[in-house]
Amino acid sequence: MAFSFIKTLFLFVSFSGLLLRAHAARTPQARVWTLCKPTTSPVVCFTTILPHVITLRKFNAYTALEIEIETTRELVVNTTNLVNRLLTNPTNSKDLNDSLQICSEQFDNMMDSIKDTMKVVELRNAGEARFKFSAVLSYLSACTDEFNNSPIVKEGKDLYNLGANCLDLMKAIEDRESSRRRGQPVGSPKVGPPPAVLTPCQNQIGPCT
Repeated sequence: MAFSFIKTLFLFVSFSGLLLRAHAARTPQARVWTLCKPTTSPVVCFTTILPHVITLRKFNAYTALEIEIETTRELVVNTTNLVNRLLTNPTNSKDLNDSLQICSEQFDNMMDSIKDTMKVVELRNAGEARFKFSAVLSYLSACTDEFNNSPIVKEGKDLYNLGANCLDLMKAIEDRESSRRRGQPVGSPKVGPPPAVLTPCQNQIGPCT
C-alpha cells in the first residue's frame, strides 16, 4: 500500500514537472530567446523584441522580424537627424562635412531599402526580404568607412547589430520554410534560458532616458 502511494506520488511529481517545463518553454521570454539566441547580437534582439510581444496571445517569427526591422528604421531616422544636426556646425572641416553629407545620402538609401523590405515581409517572403535588406548594411558601411574617428560610433554599432539581427531572423525563417517545403521535420534549436532581468539602460538601443 505504502509502495503504491509512493509510486503514485512520484509519477504525479514527475508529470507536474513536465507540465511546468512545457509551460516555461511556451512563455514569451523563452520563445523570443529561442528566436534571438542564434543572432549576431542576441541580447539586443531579445531586449528590443520582448517588450512588444510580452502581452500578445500569439506571435511568430515574422512578428519578431517586423519589430526588429521597425526598431532599425527608428534608429535610422534618429541617426539621420543627428547627422543633419552635425552638418549645421559652422566649425566643421570640409572633409568632415563631405563625410557627413555622404552619410546623409546613405541613410536616405537605407530608409528606401527598409521600406521595400517591409513590403516584402508583409507578403511573408523572407528570402526576397533578406536580399533587399542586405543593402542596408552596405549603405551603413559606405557611411562609416568615411571616418577615421566617426562622430556616430555608437549609432553605427547599434545599427549594425540591429541590421545583422534582421538578416539572421530572415535567414532562420527562410531555412525553416525551405525545410517545410521539402517535407523535412522542423524543430526548435536547444538554447539556454533567456537573460536575467536587465538593469536600466543596459544594452539599450539609442539614448538612455
